[in-house]
Amino acid sequence: MYLDDEGYVSSHQHLSQAHDLGWPFPSWGQSHKDLARVKGKTAGWHFQPLKSVRGWIGGHLRTWNGNEYTGETAACLWELKNVKSLGIKNNSWHLEATGPSPTITTPKGYSLNAFDSPYLQLRWKRSGTSLNHAAPYIEWLRETDTDYSSDRRVYFYPDKTPLSRKYQHSIMDMYRHPEWQGKIKRIRISLAPGESEVTFEIDSFFTVYDTRHTINNPIFILASCRYFNWTGDLDFLRRQINRMRLALRYQQTVMGGLKYNHIRNPWPGHDGLPSWHKDDIGKLTFNSGHGIGNNYWDILPFGWDDLYATNQYYAATLAMAEMEEAIQQNPGWNIPIGITKLDPKQLCRHAGQVKETANRLFWNKQDGRYIACIDKNGNKHDYGYTFLNLDAIWYNLATQEHAWQIMDWITGKRIVKGDTSTGADIYRWRFGPRATTRRNVEWYGQGWWAPESLEWGYQIQDGGAVLGFSFYDLWARQQILGPDNAWQRLMEILTWEKEVHTEGGYRKYYEGGNRGTTLQGGGTCGGLGIDYEFYESSLLPSIIPYGFLGLSARPDGFLVINPQLPKACPKIAVNNILYHNVRFDIRVTNKTIELNCKDFRDCSIIT
Repeated sequence: MYLDDEGYVSSHQHLSQAHDLGWPFPSWGQSHKDLARVKGKTAGWHFQPLKSVRGWIGGHLRTWNGNEYTGETAACLWELKNVKSLGIKNNSWHLEATGPSPTITTPKGYSLNAFDSPYLQLRWKRSGTSLNHAAPYIEWLRETDTDYSSDRRVYFYPDKTPLSRKYQHSIMDMYRHPEWQGKIKRIRISLAPGESEVTFEIDSFFTVYDTRHTINNPIFILASCRYFNWTGDLDFLRRQINRMRLALRYQQTVMGGLKYNHIRNPWPGHDGLPSWHKDDIGKLTFNSGHGIGNNYWDILPFGWDDLYATNQYYAATLAMAEMEEAIQQNPGWNIPIGITKLDPKQLCRHAGQVKETANRLFWNKQDGRYIACIDKNGNKHDYGYTFLNLDAIWYNLATQEHAWQIMDWITGKRIVKGDTSTGADIYRWRFGPRATTRRNVEWYGQGWWAPESLEWGYQIQDGGAVLGFSFYDLWARQQILGPDNAWQRLMEILTWEKEVHTEGGYRKYYEGGNRGTTLQGGGTCGGLGIDYEFYESSLLPSIIPYGFLGLSARPDGFLVINPQLPKACPKIAVNNILYHNVRFDIRVTNKTIELNCKDFRDCSIIT
């Protein structure tokens, strides 16, 4: 898992022309749906023939016939000084220095908006290494500037990122520079300051939105803690603990956790505002650069004051408190402490403050559920996000009173006025609740401009559902409504599953929208997430060990077993559970626990 130098945990994504450490969209080609309106906002040049430009940006450019941004046509538009073009070869622009400090400058007439361009990226390589360690840099002209200046300069470095292959991916943080404002009419790239005998290959140069995700850090922490708790892998913990601490510190500081007792996202564009607006007659106004996605639900502009991220921040804070306590209590582990260690008591106190703040700030009293976020303008957004509310129960951020109200709503016992889906219809897709219960045709991030073109339930993030997240529904039912309720719901899911396989599997079952929606996956959008990239479907069966068996691994080396069995299933057995390199079978009733250890190691059972 890649952490940058500031402590941000990167997204793991395929090659794209978005931020290398973030989500693969939006890219510069999504600042508007028309190329003529992209000009003046964002820009990018890709030095391959148009047909060979990779990724989604290649698709945009081919749709627009955007030859001016590709290959030889693009290269001929650039201004060169002390460097000559050797042409486009092997899908890159080859150049050779002809004098000292070679520079290339973006074409005239291709201005961009600084707000829409918080980052720049150059994908390139050069011969040799820099002379006297002189770093390359860019300078820029604003609308009223007549010459370049060192006051408007940002250095960059031949870095490798997780997406780098043949080329270095040099990412320039532009939004932090006070002079990066307004219209930028030209950018000059100084490729090798002070050098004259250098050759270069350039793959591309483009503006970049900040597509990073707020949830990566807490997910990394929670996953690392869970892995250690189940394995007892001290070598892993020793190698990861300071990375985990740094990841939490990032959430505490950059993400405002300590200051606000919840997550407030300060990144450019992560303001919770929609990226477009339609008036009463359907005229579309673009607010590009706003409403950038923050998490798994990638077309929804969660941001600014964000409960989704706060849920996981709260859980990660408590997980680190437990881990730091275990490290203190076990000096024989020889785990690094030093100046990076975190005080478990302070973490627990802070978690309590986060829980209190979140339940006050994000609770919708009228509808009896949590809202998604509060945007930078103070607007609250709530479309009946079942996943968000079930997360709050799973992470134990929800109070008991709020948890009961949530379950009354999701199970249909309580009707929320104004919702599109109420009562039994919330489980229209049978295997789990809809992701959202209120139609949303106005609150979306960049690139999702026509939500009304899809019927309700034909988009996962607007009335659809994800199979794997039924785990959280089952968990909440067991914890709040009891094991009998959870078991009944699980049996209903199994009935659906058997019916699906009888009719040929998921794809066949939902083919052509005959069941009221279609499947997403493999590059197409749809209403249900079950197969292809939806690996989280494997979550659902874990309700047996975590829920009904009540298995909970702790960092201090204890495995807690607290069965909660339904009347309809008084005995449950699971084989080949692996805990601290000990495989065992377990058979439980509500009164007895039987363990059969298959690997003989030192272990004890405490009742």
